[in-house]
Amino acid sequence: MTEVSAGIIRDRLGRVLICRRKEGSNAHLWEFPGGKREPGEDAAACLIRECREELGVELETGDVLARYVQAGPERVLSFTFLSARIVWGKPVLRVHEAMEWVFPADLKYYPFCEADAAILGRLTD
Repeated sequence: MTEVSAGIIRDRLGRVLICRRKEGSNAHLWEFPGGKREPGEDAAACLIRECREELGVELETGDVLARYVQAGPERVLSFTFLSARIVWGKPVLRVHEAMEWVFPADLKYYPFCEADAAILGRLTD
């Protein structure tokens, strides 16, 4: 099973950072920033590392908001979604083709990867 951490990163206005995948599986769909956990790494450390590498920012993580398991034909993915905020830096595109700060009520207008779409209802309630 592949373990993935994803961040629900909010700004001072309550908007959430989303990124659009450039290539690979789910290309051109939106997702919450994050990535695959490395051996010995917990969910928060993974999210901090991935956002440093992919977005050039430093995060402070908070609570676990949700956990989901997605079983596909080729592999099983375990997702952990954490609340987070940027404590240093401004996000830059390094691996994604686009990013946006979006109010939770507007997330429904973006086509999300399946696993990320599973948490949308919790963010817009």
